[in-house]
Amino acid sequence: MTYAQQHPDTVRTPRKDIIDVLLKLTRWDKLYKKRNSRKISFSLIPIPSALVGGDEFIVSSINAAFYLGDSSSTNLSNIYFIPYTNFYSRIGFIINPNIWTNGKLWNLTGDFRIIHNDLRTYGLGGNTSKENQDQINHQFIRIYLTGNHRVDGPFYAGVGYNLDDFYNVSEIWSGSNQSNFSKYGIGTGRKTVSSGITFDLLWDSRKNSINPENGVYSILLYRLNTRWLGSDYTWASIYFDNRKYFSFSDTRHEVLGFRLFYWGSYGDVPYLNLPGTTLDLSARSGRGYSVARYLGKQELYAETEYRFDIARNGLWGGVLFSDAQTYTEPVSHQFEYILPAIGAGVRLKFNKKSNTNISFDMAFGKNSFQLHLNLGELF
Repeated sequence: MTYAQQHPDTVRTPRKDIIDVLLKLTRWDKLYKKRNSRKISFSLIPIPSALVGGDEFIVSSINAAFYLGDSSSTNLSNIYFIPYTNFYSRIGFIINPNIWTNGKLWNLTGDFRIIHNDLRTYGLGGNTSKENQDQINHQFIRIYLTGNHRVDGPFYAGVGYNLDDFYNVSEIWSGSNQSNFSKYGIGTGRKTVSSGITFDLLWDSRKNSINPENGVYSILLYRLNTRWLGSDYTWASIYFDNRKYFSFSDTRHEVLGFRLFYWGSYGDVPYLNLPGTTLDLSARSGRGYSVARYLGKQELYAETEYRFDIARNGLWGGVLFSDAQTYTEPVSHQFEYILPAIGAGVRLKFNKKSNTNISFDMAFGKNSFQLHLNLGELF
């Protein structure tokens, strides 16, 4: 009698995460059994999320992941809860749901925020100087809600509503000349409301949006803000975000991801609604640069990342990435400057059931360096 022996490279090593390690150390076997039977998986990082030039930005990011139905017939739903503060000038609370109904008939997404913020900007275009730093203090409430209904397979169509209410806006400017913010003149008063409807087309063949291993994500979103909906200005935007993932192994996490998006705004666009670094709908673009470091009426962005396991059980992993952004100039209205960044990072598996990682990245941009700590992959 002979026995066939499987080569270790063809067998996937059982996955392990931080929770497994803690339960093993404490020997809480009963909790381990209860954990495997729970339908909701929680992940969190109650620690700093970004360290940018010595400005510590504290975030406690919590993710709840679950299936609304049979996991074989629907996608993983998740909700991010993000309370944050740096204890002196920034405080806020963000909720980001991404819900899939049973059978993937509906995809419901949202972005709800209550924020008190100080935003450092430098003017429009890709050739601005840090010497022109302008601090815009403001508070705002955001309510974004979109419902997408399946048309066929992974193709969806939907409508939504977007509200941005900026209030108590003030400027701290020490320059001798007029600031770029005041020169812009649209949405630079004490209060600005942008209220509009959205129409979008969605293609999403990913199984898990927290940490995709394959599939395609593509969304084309048109936003129209009008006075009859309560907007102070009439303007529109087009947001076209595309992502593709390739998996190279059945036994380990080895994924190459690509992202490319265009974000254009047209009409009387308020300053605080302009496309800018990390201001996209995911708020996770532009590693290597600070939030709103670059602004423009139109933005092109590209990013690629290689993700791989370091430990065979998936507890530790790593990434290599690069990105580039460019904005139209205020005079020529052309894309003239490309702003690249490169970096590397490590991944620690927090929750293997939802495949959620704690990510720590180092990114080098043009005359810029950043450290990032996040929950989940960046795209």
